[in-house]
Parts: sequence; structure tokens; C-alpha cells
Amino acid sequence: MGLESAFKTPMGEFMKRLTLVFVLALLAASCGGEEISERIAEQAIGGNADVEISGDGDDITINIESDEGSLSFGLGAELPDELNVPVPDGGNVMAAGTQSDSVFVSAIFPADRYDEIVAFYDSWTGGTGDEWQTQTASIDFGGQTQRSAVWTSTGNIISISVIDCIDAAASGTDFDSICLTITQD
Repeated sequence: MGLESAFKTPMGEFMKRLTLVFVLALLAASCGGEEISERIAEQAIGGNADVEISGDGDDITINIESDEGSLSFGLGAELPDELNVPVPDGGNVMAAGTQSDSVFVSAIFPADRYDEIVAFYDSWTGGTGDEWQTQTASIDFGGQTQRSAVWTSTGNIISISVIDCIDAAASGTDFDSICLTITQD
């Protein structure tokens, strides 16, 4: 499914609106403080929405609750209670949200934990009693190797992805982190 198709799904439309709200709230927070940012974000979402902005600078977190679901962005975003997949300790949740029965989480970990996190999910998926498909890949380019591991449950109910990535906050070009993405329907 391409990015354009993904935004046409109900979850995609919700995410598109919340991403816009996130950008508006960040801009407003940098200019006018939390209260103004929260009011702007709540009006942009429409309907019954509660927006909470905390922190400042690089440590800002935005939590949005609406009739359609929830979304949390920023360093230390909150894991949804509905998530049935464990997340290893020691990482930073960067984004998480829910809509209807769908849940997603994106977290970042230090690069030296790749093997540990892959072993964690190999063990966890093996003990669930469900059938899982596992795919791994390793791609060499630009003098670096990018590793990835993906677990998908039968029926695509849960997908877990662990991949070497670049921490955008570090502004480097080398794979210096591990990105974890979990989707659950």
C-alpha cells in the first residue's frame, strides 16, 4: 500500500488530521505558550477533543484525545493501554496512538541493542501460541549495513518491525539507532 493509499483509510485520515494538528501545535507552542497551542489544536481537530502539551524545546510532548482515538507525539510519548505487545525497557516512545481497535507505537533505542531487541521479539512471538511470519534483511549501501526484522501475525493482526535507523534529533547520517514500530488491529 502506497503512502497515498494509506492516508485514504479511516486510520490514515485520522492520522493526517492529527499530524496537521501536531505541526500547528508545535508552531503555536514555540510562539505563544501551551494554553494557546492547546486551543488552536482543539479547534483544528473539531468535535470533542482534548489536547495537552507539556515540556519545551526538544522535550515537548503532545497528547491528543478525541472521539475518534488518541495520539501522543514527542520524546516520552505514552504507550496506549490497548497495546497487547510488550515494548522493551530503555527506549524512547516517539509516537503512539489508537483509533477504533487499531493501535500503533513508534520507539527508538540505542543502536547497540539491535540483537537484544530482535531476540526479545523472537522469544515473545514464539511464546504467544499464534502463528508468525518472520522476515529479516540486511542491505549494504554507502559503507553502512541496515538490518531489519519484521514479525507479522497470522491475519496481519499484529506487525512488529525492528530496523537500523538514523535518529533525526542527532542530525547525523549514520545508522545510530534502532527504530521499533508496532501496529495492532
